[in-house]
Amino acid sequence: MAAMPTDNVILIGFMGAGKSAVGRLLARRLGRCFVETDDMIVAREGRSIPEIFRADGEERFRQLEAETLEALRLKSGDVIATGGGFPCREGRMEALRELGLVVWLAGDLDALLERARRTGGRPMLAGRTEAELEALYGARRPYYRRAHLTVETGGLGPDQVVARILAALREAHAARV
Repeated sequence: MAAMPTDNVILIGFMGAGKSAVGRLLARRLGRCFVETDDMIVAREGRSIPEIFRADGEERFRQLEAETLEALRLKSGDVIATGGGFPCREGRMEALRELGLVVWLAGDLDALLERARRTGGRPMLAGRTEAELEALYGARRPYYRRAHLTVETGGLGPDQVVARILAALREAHAARV
């Protein structure tokens, strides 16, 4: 793992993986800023993600993500949570890996969906069948797999996931010293 402690820690994973909860906690533990790509897009566009999807469609949203990726290049030492589909375009994982340590919060699809439905406001969930969601997760997994580090989140709370990431960061750091 090439990420130095000064680099960003970038959380990726499917909706419901806990990227926001884990990211917020991890940033607090590391004394760093927490940034969400979705929040950056909302702030810039002045409207919610569901509104962007409704008015302009998914393709426009993915374009906004590409512009956000450029803005991320200016960040240093932050904890960054990406939207579920953010890494899943050609060249995006490579770009993210250059920005810091990429951590995939992996999990069982049923558990992820259950969590995602609880929090609501998920345009990618809207009107999709179970089979379509399975296909979506299947299509995204090859991208997620290219993370530097995978943390299986099954049965773990955000605290435990953060503890695993911190342990991995310490190990990565120790391996370089």
